[in-house]
Amino acid sequence: MSDSGRKPTIWAFSVSRLRHVFESVAPLYAEAADVRVFDKSFEDAVQAVHELMRSGERVDAIVGAGAHGAYLHEHLEIPVVLVTPTASDILHAFADARRFSRRIAFLNFRTPLEGLDAFTGVLGLEVEQRAYVTLEEAENTLAELAAKGLEVVIAPGPVCELAQLQGLRAVLLHSRSSACEALDRAIEVVRLTRAQRARQERVAAVLDHLAEGVIAVDLEGRIQSANRAVEQWLGASPAELAGKQLAEVAPDLGVARVLAGGAEELGTVHRVGTRTLVVNRLPLREHGVQVGAVVTCQDPGAIQRVDRSLRSEHRPRRFVARHRLTGMVGTSPALRDVKELAEDFAGTDATVLLTGESGTGKELLAQGIHNASRRRDHPFVAINCPAFPDTLLEAELFGYEEGAFTGARRGGRAGLFEAAHTGTIFLDEVGEIAYPLQSRLLRVLQERQVLRLGSNDPVPIDVRVIAATNRDLRAAVREGGFREDLLYRLKVLHVHLPALRDRPEDVPAIAEVLLRRALARYGAERAHPRALEALAPRLRGYAWPGNVRELENVLERLAVLYAKRGADGVGERHLRAFVPELFEDAAPPAAPAGAADLRSARDCEEQAVIRRVLDDCGGNQTEAARRLRISRSTLWRKLNPRS
Repeated sequence: MSDSGRKPTIWAFSVSRLRHVFESVAPLYAEAADVRVFDKSFEDAVQAVHELMRSGERVDAIVGAGAHGAYLHEHLEIPVVLVTPTASDILHAFADARRFSRRIAFLNFRTPLEGLDAFTGVLGLEVEQRAYVTLEEAENTLAELAAKGLEVVIAPGPVCELAQLQGLRAVLLHSRSSACEALDRAIEVVRLTRAQRARQERVAAVLDHLAEGVIAVDLEGRIQSANRAVEQWLGASPAELAGKQLAEVAPDLGVARVLAGGAEELGTVHRVGTRTLVVNRLPLREHGVQVGAVVTCQDPGAIQRVDRSLRSEHRPRRFVARHRLTGMVGTSPALRDVKELAEDFAGTDATVLLTGESGTGKELLAQGIHNASRRRDHPFVAINCPAFPDTLLEAELFGYEEGAFTGARRGGRAGLFEAAHTGTIFLDEVGEIAYPLQSRLLRVLQERQVLRLGSNDPVPIDVRVIAATNRDLRAAVREGGFREDLLYRLKVLHVHLPALRDRPEDVPAIAEVLLRRALARYGAERAHPRALEALAPRLRGYAWPGNVRELENVLERLAVLYAKRGADGVGERHLRAFVPELFEDAAPPAAPAGAADLRSARDCEEQAVIRRVLDDCGGNQTEAARRLRISRSTLWRKLNPRS
């Protein structure tokens, strides 16, 4: 049974009158404790305790009185509670002694009783008060008092028996109340001891689950406790280490300076056996007074793993890639080639350079590569390089220490390269970075370390870099505006995104997706078929200098128009007002040069008639098909002869 479920076991020792008092009150504690009374004292009591414990007996506390109790306390490691007289004991004792004489001797163990003279003076008693430490001293004092003619003595049990041997009347100082008070205190001591032991066991259990080694020493440098992690480094169990000098067991972990000066020593690196450890030494204080020191030891590899976990797992949710390669709409050969390259490149950690005109979807492709890579569950950090002044861009990318410049945040700040640790950083429009800053970026790519502004300590990073530009970086190198060595570092892998005008077959599919999203934002989803019909012929014929970004812009305006006027309230004049760029070349297409055959001429004329009727119907293909007396599918096929 555990201590928490077992009644306290209390052993009371006395060979005097007090033993009978203990025996009289012991039954009162049957529910609260197991109280046993022994007729032994001094050496015999100590020997009895040791023999009983060797035989398997368990005891939680011992009760004794006077010199006998003090002897037990000195020679046993078990808690010993001394019986002390209560005010009631003293009153009753003097009342009993007064019946025999008004001249009374009062003997107390170790210290005289304060205020006794004033108390006995009120009662008209003549009292000789003495203190003793050993029974031999008590015996000599009794002989002296007897020689003075005193006849009555108030004293603890053993002294009462000595007094009787010298012919004096003896009154026992202790009563049932003092015995009960001692037993109550013993039970409370057991409760507190068990609670403290339970706390120590909980702390030990916690320490034993730590991967970090912990050693506590006293002011002499002796090991008081250690956890299990220390065993693998010092080759000895915590029980074997207890009581040994730390400086002898592991000289490199010595704490002499901490014990001497009370100052902390943090982050020192030592070789202990075959291991390299990061060691911290701290003073151990209780109530403001130093009582020893604590040594903690950590495996540098574990520290690095925790650092990676902290920097990669606890990220603001803004560093998330939302797009995937499957989300790139289109089936043109050019786009298929881009997707295939991106899928291949996602399987590596090499730096990728994305080129292409503005609006072709370079960031969408970068996010797709990230989400197809092993880094998909880690940060995707994007930054538009020209959006920041050169000095601010440097701080954003690489971070800074406190006080690095005027206005620097207290405590400093990690840069975006650190924020992207274990993930991907996307440098959009990298060709616009100022020439002096290019050298710092080159160093990061080479060393895989960043140096914060104002710091001398490089921070290792694990980052995949994807850069994008719409500039001709080769030409920029020739003109002296871009570092050639940086170009080689960025262009390890290369993907060029084609302009939208080079893949017109993808326009309808992209427009269908973008328009549906735009109409949904304005609560006009029902207008989707009519809205797309109205502009489908013109979407394919437009050159899209702004690429997908311009297409999205046009469709956003179209969604606003249909959300405002409804599907039946939009005519050509409204379309011309909202998306004029699509009507800049509204003339019917001319016959191709050299088209001498009748079929080509007839096709051109047919196209002109269809477009004229379509314009008259405000882009409504259903109405146009009705007027032309053809089906809607035939109208669509004639408007899109290459589909």
